[in-house]
Amino acid sequence: MKLFKKLLVLSTMLALLFGMSIPASAATKPIVSFDGNPISISSAYGTPFIDSANRLQAPIRVIAEKLGAKVSWDQNTQTAIIDGTIKVKMGSNEITTAYGTITMDTTAVNQNGRIYIPVRSIANAMGYGVSATAKDGTIAADITTKVNLTIAAAASLKDALTEVKDLYLQEKPKTTLTINFAGSGTLQKQIEQGADVDLFFSAATSNMDTLKNKGLLIDNTVRNVLGNKLVLVVPIGSKVPVNSSFSVVASDSSIKKIALGEPQTVPAGKYAENVFTYLNIMDKVKAKVVYAQDVKQVLNWVETGNVDAGVVYLTDAKISTKVTTIATASEASHTPIVYPAALIKSTNNYTASRDFLNFLTSAKAKAVFDKYGFEVL
Repeated sequence: MKLFKKLLVLSTMLALLFGMSIPASAATKPIVSFDGNPISISSAYGTPFIDSANRLQAPIRVIAEKLGAKVSWDQNTQTAIIDGTIKVKMGSNEITTAYGTITMDTTAVNQNGRIYIPVRSIANAMGYGVSATAKDGTIAADITTKVNLTIAAAASLKDALTEVKDLYLQEKPKTTLTINFAGSGTLQKQIEQGADVDLFFSAATSNMDTLKNKGLLIDNTVRNVLGNKLVLVVPIGSKVPVNSSFSVVASDSSIKKIALGEPQTVPAGKYAENVFTYLNIMDKVKAKVVYAQDVKQVLNWVETGNVDAGVVYLTDAKISTKVTTIATASEASHTPIVYPAALIKSTNNYTASRDFLNFLTSAKAKAVFDKYGFEVL
């Protein structure tokens, strides 16, 4: 008995010394689930296991395919490729994606001919969040595919972003995506007041900077996505000459009313004031101005003839068949028109929100933005 105790103590000391204590995998059951529902994995595809650092490891192919992806294997580079863009090389601790590199705290390993990495790493690379629990000898990784995201976006993005949304939902069909469109300043104030928003897509850097300075953004997610141009439009049939300049607003007596976005809350309105100030005609223009709640309302008033002219973005003018563009503002006449996007610090859906932010810079989204006349940055 004494000999047994001595051997037990000795083996324990050796185990501690060489990091060979009883591994979690010997006493812990791994479970992988989607939205709280455990999934079954045939042993033919590889069996998930718990490594010595309590990471739930799973074969890349089985998790990716159950999430709807296609997986291929490049024998020459020893690389697993998910949907053609996500790459995991055997023995590497990095996952390369179209949007950057994800660094794991372990390396991809080969076990029984299958490439394993942590479940969290596979899911995150594909844009899904993961929650982990350990209880009663079981370690579970739950991949969240059903997410409700709320986006606050500038009104001028409505047509293009609605189309981008549809493309995104084709890839993430279980996501519920709600987009609230309004003037960027209005959305900024709503976020400051605690509105439930995951991502802000502004038509001006000033609104984003204000939120950043107040500590309401996840700073390293701020990204300049788009640019635009400012144009002067009149109703179809107007006698105001095409190829005029913005100064025509002050000089042409037929323009009695001009619609601008409210400059305190609508970036297009602020840019318009920049132009008129640059041309030294702001005082003359003010007497004619009617302010709108967003750039879409400006466009509507011009289309319906309620005003004689309006200042909108090129992208708004392009989608209307009821207005004529008569002038484009020079870039020197206003502050740069930049559309930044960023995650709100209070989001409870970081991974999914980051995935949508990444999608905004994807080839599919860029094609849509280009079609509507945005400059892709």
